[in-house]
Amino acid sequence: MFSKLVVVVCLALAVCANEEAFKTFKVKFQKNYSNEDEHQVRYEIFNNNLQTIQEHNAKYNQGLVSWYMAVNQFTDMTPEEFRTTILAAQPANLSQWGTTEQHVAAVEAPASIDWRTQNLVTGVKNQGSCGSCWTFSAVGTLEGAYAKAHGELLSFSEQELVDCCTDASGYNGAGCNGGVIQSAIDYVRDHGIVLESSYAYEAVQKSCRQSGSVFTVKGYTEIKANNEDDLKNAVGNVGPVAVAVNANGFQNYGGGVYDDSGCSHSINHGVLAVGYADDYWIVKNSWGASWGESGYIKMKMGYNICAIASQACYPNV
Repeated sequence: MFSKLVVVVCLALAVCANEEAFKTFKVKFQKNYSNEDEHQVRYEIFNNNLQTIQEHNAKYNQGLVSWYMAVNQFTDMTPEEFRTTILAAQPANLSQWGTTEQHVAAVEAPASIDWRTQNLVTGVKNQGSCGSCWTFSAVGTLEGAYAKAHGELLSFSEQELVDCCTDASGYNGAGCNGGVIQSAIDYVRDHGIVLESSYAYEAVQKSCRQSGSVFTVKGYTEIKANNEDDLKNAVGNVGPVAVAVNANGFQNYGGGVYDDSGCSHSINHGVLAVGYADDYWIVKNSWGASWGESGYIKMKMGYNICAIASQACYPNV
C-alpha cells in the first residue's frame, strides 16, 4: 500500500512539474493557442518532447553523447511539423548562371578560426515560421564578404531575396518555401542588395520592392562537393561560407558538439559556417538566439555530418 502511494505521489509531482514547465515555456516563447483543444494537444506534444530531452540529457550527463538538448520555441511541435514548417527541401533543379568558380586551396588553412571575433558576422537573426533559411545563409556569407572587403559590417536584407529572388523573376527561389543559396547570390550579382534597415524582414513573401543597391558581387565560388578539407580551407582563408545541411535532428539541440553519424544527407536547411576548432564546425543558424548555443550549433568535423560540405559557396567580390 505504501509503495503504491509513493508511486502515485511521484506521478502527481511529475505532472505538476511538467505543467509548470509548460507554463514557463508559453511565457518565454509567447505561445498563444486558439482554443483549449489546441492547448491540450500542444501540452501533450510538449510533454513527449520533454521526455525525449530528459532521456537524451541523462546520456549526456553519463558522457555517452557529446551534445545536449534543451526546451526551445519548437518544443510544442512534432518532428513532422518542425520539418514541414521550419525546414525547406532543397529544389532539385540547381540553377547555374555562368558565374560559378571552384575553390582552390592555394594557402593552408589555419588550425582554427572564428570570424565572429573579427567582426565578419552579424548578430543571430530569426527566420520565424517561414522556410527562408536559404536567404539567411546567402546574406550571411554576403555580409562577411562585404565586411572583409570594406572593413565595415553591415546587415543586409533577407526580405529582398524572399520577395524578389523568385522563379517568376528568373531565379531559383520560392520565398518561404525554400530556394537555392547560389541563386540568391546570383540575384545580388544582377541587382545588388539593400540594408535590412531599409527592407525589413517580415517572415512572409510579398511583392518585390527592389530599389537601389548597397552591395553587388561578381558571382560565387563553390566548394568541391562533400570535401570537408576544401570547406575548411575556404572558411579558414576566405571567411563565412554558406552551407546546406539536413537539420531534421536540430529541433531540440541545446549545446555541445552535434554528432549524429546517421544524419541524412538530404539537405533541407541553409546555415552559415563561421569558423571551426580542432574537431567541429561553428555554424550560425537563423532561429534566434534562444535556440542552441545563443543561436549557434557546433557540428562534428570529419565525416561530412548532415551533408555540411555538400553544397557550400561564398560570393566573389
